[in-house]
Amino acid sequence: MLDNLKILQGNLGYQFKNQDYLKLALTHRSYSSEYGLKDCNERMEFLGDSILSAIVAEFLYDKYVNDNEGKLSQLKSQIVSAKNLSKWAKNINLDKFILISKSEELNSARNRDTLLCDSFEAIIGAIYLDSDFLITSDFIKKFLSSQKKFVVVDYKSTLQEKVQSEFQTLPQYKVLKEYGPDHDKKFEVGVYINESLLGIGVGISKKEAEQMSAKQASKKLKK
Repeated sequence: MLDNLKILQGNLGYQFKNQDYLKLALTHRSYSSEYGLKDCNERMEFLGDSILSAIVAEFLYDKYVNDNEGKLSQLKSQIVSAKNLSKWAKNINLDKFILISKSEELNSARNRDTLLCDSFEAIIGAIYLDSDFLITSDFIKKFLSSQKKFVVVDYKSTLQEKVQSEFQTLPQYKVLKEYGPDHDKKFEVGVYINESLLGIGVGISKKEAEQMSAKQASKKLKK
């Protein structure tokens, strides 16, 4: 365990003063339940999510001085999406260090965007508790700076134009499932065309899930 923590801290570029913060950030609810532990990383995830949101908002405010609130909100939504944060998590091999239950291991949970996203946010919360806002900001901005370009992609608009042109109707979105604690809801949304399910997407908001379902539907229509 200690060797793993040392490797992960090297990947993070941050050395924890209190290793317990890092251990807790890596502890998924399933692992905590399986081994009878008192706590898991959900509270840290909640904290990290809020800190991340503030830092990304500040970054975009400074970087895109000529863009309005709507454009900044769209950019922020894509940056803090489960898909993007899971990519950041994989960049530091975070998936290899998360503590999950045996059943989740069998279900390939380590590859799940939502789990990786949640764990990355918990790491942010842990760094903040172990240091301060400025150091945490520097940690996040390393990832932001590594993305050379931020592009707003509106899959819903693209799908709507295509569906209207080919089927003379509009796509309909339905929430199929909601899960997770109140502070960290996940949404599964299906997009239908003439009552036929064409795509399913998952996100940390209904809007993100709709975008992901529209993206999947667009790929199917291309084929």
